Amino acid sequence: MPPSARPDARPDPGLTVERWGPLVWALCHRLDPQPEDAWQEVWEKVLRALPAFDPAGPAALSTWITRITHHHLVDRYRQRRRRGAPEDDDVDALPAPAAPESPVDLEAALATLPEAWRRVIVLHHLHEVPLEAIAATEGVAVGTIKSRLHRARNRLSEILR
Repeated sequence: MPPSARPDARPDPGLTVERWGPLVWALCHRLDPQPEDAWQEVWEKVLRALPAFDPAGPAALSTWITRITHHHLVDRYRQRRRRGAPEDDDVDALPAPAAPESPVDLEAALATLPEAWRRVIVLHHLHEVPLEAIAATEGVAVGTIKSRLHRARNRLSEILR
């Protein structure tokens, strides 16, 4: 049996970036104002931690990479917030959203959402991360995540009308 076919074989870093790079980029692009920096930092963390990944463990490689990415993006968000960015849930402090050029321009609509709301929408609806996992990563109650998701959906509905 070739080494790459063994169940306990470690993933090849080059193939890992090639296969999961688009997923990491999508998250960084949607959730960070400096996606190129975030993408490089995420892959630095993933590749450093890759030898510790257990292929026979409870998480699939995609889930493991997504969790590292999400944790990193949340950390970057918290750093920006400490430096004085507006509070995500303080909608009145945010500028009025600009209507997207096309009613179906979801990317433009997502960009107008507060970061915490955008993270929940992207992770839950686009990457199918369970609400409980998002709550654990964000360090808040599931009810808070549900509230953010509800508010984000309402705001998107208003913008996309």
